Amino acid sequence: MNWLWVTFSKLIILSIFLASNAFAGGLEVSRQNNMILFSKDRTVDFTTRQTTSSVKDNVFSGGSTVIKKLNLMAASFKSDYSDSISYAFEMYEPMSSVLQYPAAVQVKALLRTQALALTGKYNISNSPFGVIAGLRQVTIKRSTLNVANGAGDMITTPENEYGFIMGASYEMPEIALKVLLTHSPAIDFTLPITVANTATAKQAEMTTLEFETGIAENTLLYGSIHQSAWGSAQIKLAGTQISTFTDSEKYNIGVGRKFNEKLSGSISYTTEAGSSATGTSLLSPTNGTDTYGLGLKYSADFGDLTFGYALSSFGDKAVTSGGATGNFTNNDATTVGLKLSFKMP
Repeated sequence: MNWLWVTFSKLIILSIFLASNAFAGGLEVSRQNNMILFSKDRTVDFTTRQTTSSVKDNVFSGGSTVIKKLNLMAASFKSDYSDSISYAFEMYEPMSSVLQYPAAVQVKALLRTQALALTGKYNISNSPFGVIAGLRQVTIKRSTLNVANGAGDMITTPENEYGFIMGASYEMPEIALKVLLTHSPAIDFTLPITVANTATAKQAEMTTLEFETGIAENTLLYGSIHQSAWGSAQIKLAGTQISTFTDSEKYNIGVGRKFNEKLSGSISYTTEAGSSATGTSLLSPTNGTDTYGLGLKYSADFGDLTFGYALSSFGDKAVTSGGATGNFTNNDATTVGLKLSFKMP
């Protein structure tokens, strides 16, 4: 049933990309698509997504969403070095913040990043198990921070650091079963910043378990558990913590179905529990996320074209700041994504 994985692989990867919105735990907006290492093709993939949020309250937002529109792009190349070794290059944006309140509130966090990753998989001879290892460079670009402390906008200088990923895989081709467990330690950043001189930040330590398996003819079940230690990855200005990130666990489950030789689709659900319905930081206006996703893939001679749509609803949160309490209720976001996959000789 390996053909089943070939049919749904790009569709599943896009659904995971759409479900990676970060609003509850920390700054994560996307992660490496390491499942691409199972693909039997030599491919080049280009993915784009746009998330439009509506996050408002009755005090601080001034009637406008405080999380602005977010556009993300990713690209990857996957190939096989031999029958037992595969590798992938990937460029993606792991962390981002597009949080901005009205000028009178003086709170904003505008941050963009870029990651370059090289990851390989070695299949152990005469065994269903494999080993995953890789390196990545993460760059925090020029960013702007204002926490209403009278210092105004504080600007960071771009900085890059390095990290690694390690893991293990398991395959059972006769039922299209593929399981991948990966772990990435935290990456520490020290950022020169105006006014405060120094800011520190982290990309959180992460552990991810992903799987796909055939459950019926032309039907695939997939899912993941993604844990991020954002509680240990706070942002600090001159040693003073300004963020209130919490550890997060994100669960994803979905079903893919092949309709005919050209067309296949998927439906998925992703949930991330909130940590508290109250808070004191305007940098964290939501409390958990539930996301429902749909995907549709068209296969052509040149490769695959995949479209995805996701609707996210955010848990309500009451944020008290400066003696006032804003109630962030009934907020949501929509995400649309497009993936182009080209097969190479």
